[in-house]
Amino acid sequence: MRRRCPLSAPIAPARLLGYSLRIALPADHPPGQGFATVVPAPGAFVPGAIFRLHPEDLPALDEYEGWPELYLREELRVESHKGAAPALLYRMREPLRPARPSTPYVRTLRRGYRDFKLPVGVLEAALREAGRIP
Repeated sequence: MRRRCPLSAPIAPARLLGYSLRIALPADHPPGQGFATVVPAPGAFVPGAIFRLHPEDLPALDEYEGWPELYLREELRVESHKGAAPALLYRMREPLRPARPSTPYVRTLRRGYRDFKLPVGVLEAALREAGRIP
């Protein structure tokens, strides 16, 4: 994120309530490695981080996330120690199909969880479900 969005800054760890983490691809997408997304799941939550996104960084982030072909932008409420707030989120186009992530991508996800001191159980469960624990 630091390289893609140099004008943006992390604010705090956060949780997205009512969703679970999945590694997948859109059903109509060509075969390939899976990427992280969230899907509605009552009672579940996904840990993450809130960033203050500078408007000049948005085009680079859109390109990295494959918007709008792979991911769509959504505004959802997240919770942090600062309270609940709306947040811009990239959520994969549905319907989804399972897809295994690449080893470098798994390393990137784990590094992000470690950097923000997020609970890794949600991530590891999504990786197991995707059939990939490198």
